[in-house]
Amino acid sequence: MKNGLYFLKLLKWYINDEKGQPEEGIDWDEILRLSITHSVQAMVFMAVDKFDEKVPVYEELKKNFLMAVNVAVLQDIGMEEVIAVLNEAEIKYIPIKGYVLREYYPEREARSFGDIDFFIKEEDREKCHKALFEVGFILDEANFTREIWPYKKGVLSIEVHTDIMRHKLYNDFDYIGYCRKMCNFENRVSGKLYTYKLKDEDHFIYLMIHLAKHFYNAGAGVRMVLDFAAVINKTGDSLDFEYIRSELEKIHLTEFSNIVFCICSKYFDTKIEYSDIDEKKEEAVLKYILGHGVFGHDDKNVIKIIYNRDGKHGVKLFIDRIFPSYEEMTARYRWFVGCKRYMLPYGWVRRLFLQLFNKEKRNSIGYRLSAAVGDNKDVETHLKMLELVGLKK
Repeated sequence: MKNGLYFLKLLKWYINDEKGQPEEGIDWDEILRLSITHSVQAMVFMAVDKFDEKVPVYEELKKNFLMAVNVAVLQDIGMEEVIAVLNEAEIKYIPIKGYVLREYYPEREARSFGDIDFFIKEEDREKCHKALFEVGFILDEANFTREIWPYKKGVLSIEVHTDIMRHKLYNDFDYIGYCRKMCNFENRVSGKLYTYKLKDEDHFIYLMIHLAKHFYNAGAGVRMVLDFAAVINKTGDSLDFEYIRSELEKIHLTEFSNIVFCICSKYFDTKIEYSDIDEKKEEAVLKYILGHGVFGHDDKNVIKIIYNRDGKHGVKLFIDRIFPSYEEMTARYRWFVGCKRYMLPYGWVRRLFLQLFNKEKRNSIGYRLSAAVGDNKDVETHLKMLELVGLKK
């Protein structure tokens, strides 16, 4: 844990604009690996760049920093085009997640993200699709869902949402409906015609739900926790935490959010109140977060975790993978939307054919089936962790 704790110190120094120093016995190759794994290379570089002496991986971190800045510039240029397209088509939209969060960091370019996410109204879906297609954006059919249509153009990846939450957690609370009410287009950004935003408190709550969703499905890395520290540091007392805590209790995330606040306070010096938690519990959660990537487990373990968590094993799991339900087919495949239930066998055959020749390894049927069998040690560990953080009863 020594290297992991020092890694967290580097991030603390960065978001608080503090000057730190190297420490004895640190494995800098491991620090570099953690930085890449959690996609915070630029932040770590900006922390070590203030040191009085260069660390062994300085040049490698600098290279990653320059790459991050270059990607951020290209993303900004690409997003300007997207905004122009949406304005031209008179489509209202709400940016969410990484594209919004980077504004809370000391240097916005340092907060990397893969996709730019924004929400639109369901009735604007086809109009938005046509407008993006006309300027060269290609719909990524392999990762399509009914609620999220992903597009690519050059280095830019965008995800256009008509729902910002589409998963259930461990309880029966309607997170999908709750998040849908947030996207009410009541807060237009000053000086913009079609750009709207979630209320700051609602975006904070949504981020907690989003983190819980990632944790529930596959675990989550350090960056998603660091985001809360960055938001709290930047907003200070302007966020209504009485409202936030009340809502977190209503949506059954009090215990989970308290752990997040504890980590932010203890390891990133965030000024946030929290209830003390057991030291062994804190250490176990921290070790678990440090041990995985920015979005938790790899793809194979995600599949194993989700299906074992939901009680699907052996033959039942195999059948479920080969013959998805009508609901899953309509949620996952654009070409099947609108098909009648009796057309399900056609859907299975076409899906099987497409996955047999899928160029993306993680979307091939062989990969998914191989992921569903074998050692379940990671699954058992994850399920125990869900109980520990209050996401499984």
